[in-house]
Amino acid sequence: MKKVIMLYALLLVTVTGCIKENLDDCETILYFDYLGDGTRDIFLQKIEKVDMYIYNEDHVCIQKTALDKSELHRQQGTTLNLPSGQYKVVCWGNSFGDTRINDDAPLNDNLVGAPHYFTKELITTNDSLYFGEKEITITNEDYKVDTVPFSSAHIKMLVELEGLDAGDARAVTSPVSMEMGNLSPTVNFTKSFSTEQISYFPLVNFDSGTQKFGAKFNVLRFNNENEVYLQLHDTQTNEKLYTLQLKDFMKENDITVDGINEVTIGIRILFNGTAVTVKPWDEEVIRPGQ
Repeated sequence: MKKVIMLYALLLVTVTGCIKENLDDCETILYFDYLGDGTRDIFLQKIEKVDMYIYNEDHVCIQKTALDKSELHRQQGTTLNLPSGQYKVVCWGNSFGDTRINDDAPLNDNLVGAPHYFTKELITTNDSLYFGEKEITITNEDYKVDTVPFSSAHIKMLVELEGLDAGDARAVTSPVSMEMGNLSPTVNFTKSFSTEQISYFPLVNFDSGTQKFGAKFNVLRFNNENEVYLQLHDTQTNEKLYTLQLKDFMKENDITVDGINEVTIGIRILFNGTAVTVKPWDEEVIRPGQ
């Protein structure tokens, strides 16, 4: 009977406490979640990779971890084994080929942006980037479960050009090139966007399904009150054909980005001779998340 009682006591300590020989490390289970603009977790629908950074109380990065899609589907998060203390967790979701993370500076100075910004080349797009952060406390007294909430760090842009003569160039080059200016090029590890203003030059492609030219690209977030513009140029001569002030377009069409995670701004531009008509894409045409 004594053996049974002793075994039960040992199991109880193992399950409920961080009792180790040196009492140094305690296991913390860290979950990730992303609610988008609703109440249901859609993390696995939107995020396929997480780059996680752990900072100590002195704001020194003590751990970097990259979690791929298979790991996130196996455990929507990770397990930490750290000494007791205060920590800051910073995560970036979906940093693939169109994202560069400069992580060798102090916390506030670490920058994330399109790789071509850092190499002074033309920027076409960003990844569909997401940001997560959480202050956590680890003690050596018990196990802990915590959650890192994620939010969107990007805005999806869809621009359709209607009325252009595709001719024989439909599989090669659009007769119109596109510039989106006064955009922020970087965001830091506290999700503060740079006040520097630069231009993106999205790739304009021919869609064989719609028989139209257009561009689908991501930019870092901006607010309703912005100075962003969309400008179209003649590909051959570089002559400016049309300029759209995005803030005015958003106001006229009741489009808001403030406080919304899953934002897609769709713009349809119709060329009719020398006239240009601009209107938003209908909701059934815009498919957020694709």
